[in-house]
Amino acid sequence: DQQCAYNSTARAASCKGYKEIPEGNERALTAAVAKVGPVSVGIDAMQSTFLYYKSGVYYDPNCNKDDVNHAVLAVGYGATPKGKKYWIVKN
Repeated sequence: DQQCAYNSTARAASCKGYKEIPEGNERALTAAVAKVGPVSVGIDAMQSTFLYYKSGVYYDPNCNKDDVNHAVLAVGYGATPKGKKYWIVKN
C-alpha cells in the first residue's frame, strides 16, 4: 500500500456548488448548458458504433438510456441543416 500523495495546496480548481437537472429532461439540459456552461452527463458508450466513432454527428438507435457507463461533458448543442438536433460533447 502507498500513502496518498494528494496535496491540497496544489489543487487546480475547487467546486463551489452544483445543480441537479431532472433525468431525461433535454429542455432543462439545454438551458443549463446555455446559462451555466458545460454539464457532466452519462452515456451508453458500450455500442460498437461508439467504440469506433471518430467524428461527426453520432447516432445509434440501440443506445440504452438506462445503461449509463461513461461520463462526458456536454458543452453545446445545435441542429443539422435537416433539423436533427444534436449535442456537442467532450470525451
